[in-house]
Amino acid sequence: MKEERKDWKKELDKELEEIKKLAQEADNNKGFELGFEDDFEEDVSQIDFIDDKQNPQESYRLYYAIEGILKTHLPKGPKYKQLRNFVREEKIIFLTGGKKKDERGIRGADSRQAYISTHLKVVLNSLLEWIKEGGNSFDLFLRFRQLNIQYGYFREDELSDYNQALITALNNNSKDKN
Repeated sequence: MKEERKDWKKELDKELEEIKKLAQEADNNKGFELGFEDDFEEDVSQIDFIDDKQNPQESYRLYYAIEGILKTHLPKGPKYKQLRNFVREEKIIFLTGGKKKDERGIRGADSRQAYISTHLKVVLNSLLEWIKEGGNSFDLFLRFRQLNIQYGYFREDELSDYNQALITALNNNSKDKN
């Protein structure tokens, strides 16, 4: 049993290193601005989360703005498809309120219909902050992972050594920038 856990941890560490390597290799063209970023900046502490209502038009606009930013700023090409998938999976888990795919590959939620102020704007603001800071793809992966942990989308028993390594890496990354 202990041997299995060690093998599992090695696999997760290997996966994390692969994501990091792909991100470092891919991130060489930053600094592009879309021109509408200021329209979305909002102080999240002032949001009334209790009265958050669905607005399909606004959800659509925000979701596809997020997708446009990801498409523009994540590395292109088949070589980086896995990296894009890792980043997008973390984003989708957050937007769907923690819904992960089941064993059949079905999530049971649509990230395009996420709550606007508590999820879509939080992701958009995280993306815009990431762009302004000139972060790489691995930083974005870590941001989305941190949001999932912060919002409780991973149960305590799901916070594996892998997640703890990600939290540590994110915290160290933040300290390095200060």
